[in-house]
Amino acid sequence: MNEPGMPVEIGRIDKELGKLWEASDDTKSRASLINLVIYSEDPGSMESNTELLSSIASQHAFRAILILADPGAVTSEAKAWISAHCHLSGKGGHQICSEQITFRLDGESASALPSIVFSHLDSDLPLCFWSQAEFREPLDEQLWSWVDRLIFDSRTWVDPAAQFQLTSRICAVTETVLCDLNWTRLHPWRFAMANLFDHSAALKCLPEISSVHIECCPESSTTSLLLLGWLADRLGWKLQSLLGSHSFLTPQGREVGFETTCRGENGISSVVLSGAGFSFRLHREASSGFFHATLALPGVPETLLTLGSGRERLTDTLLAELSRGGRHPLYPRALAAISPLVPGD
Repeated sequence: MNEPGMPVEIGRIDKELGKLWEASDDTKSRASLINLVIYSEDPGSMESNTELLSSIASQHAFRAILILADPGAVTSEAKAWISAHCHLSGKGGHQICSEQITFRLDGESASALPSIVFSHLDSDLPLCFWSQAEFREPLDEQLWSWVDRLIFDSRTWVDPAAQFQLTSRICAVTETVLCDLNWTRLHPWRFAMANLFDHSAALKCLPEISSVHIECCPESSTTSLLLLGWLADRLGWKLQSLLGSHSFLTPQGREVGFETTCRGENGISSVVLSGAGFSFRLHREASSGFFHATLALPGVPETLLTLGSGRERLTDTLLAELSRGGRHPLYPRALAAISPLVPGD
């Protein structure tokens, strides 16, 4: 593994960063809009996370604190590196640079996470903390109380039910904003599905939907549940269970069945909403930046639509989350709508 920068003693990080900028010429300027902490316990993540930070630095300036921890290591050791991600800004060859401080924390050193984070923040800028590892008991309320936006990806969780409970507890005792990248990547799907009902003939079909079918890869089963939860919340459907079977009940008392099929290799591939005499199908190929929609409505010729969807890349999803402010008011509502369906160990 290549080292992610210049090795430094942890107690000299600020001094060495100062020297780094003193040694640079007038063509480079340091910039920062946020503190971005990325915490991982995946041994292979240091290089990939550094590449990710480099790719977003040109669009969102930051001070990054990248932490690779191994709490179970037999020996206790802490190492640190410093580096900068620079990109050209306008004419004249001037470069804007974002700082990165990287830590490797083994054994008992991993318990120093809060002090590592707090002592290396860039002034009073917002703190965005991306936890790539699953949350554990006991929760460190002091750490999370400092975090403005807590980023995670529920698509990667082994035990989603337990993890959702822990994030809800963090939200209940702090002012932290929960930012699930699994929810963020659903925005193009939600926007496209809403667009399907712009036609007056399509809008009339909304109360008559009786079936929802979602196709997705096995790793995106939680993603499909969140999309189903958003749809249920927006249309006022209530989940009901009978003898181990689940369905939704509309405000008009109509039953809506749903099914998820695991197929494909990349996220959600299609959503079909149907009822008596009509259907709406939204489909996206794995490598495509477009949705293909098919509308079959009573008394109307079959309609084919093409809608922009963007590409499901982690870089774009993270930038979309970092660029927004405020909370995600529909996220907890969607989660509440399908919480009994969330799998757990």
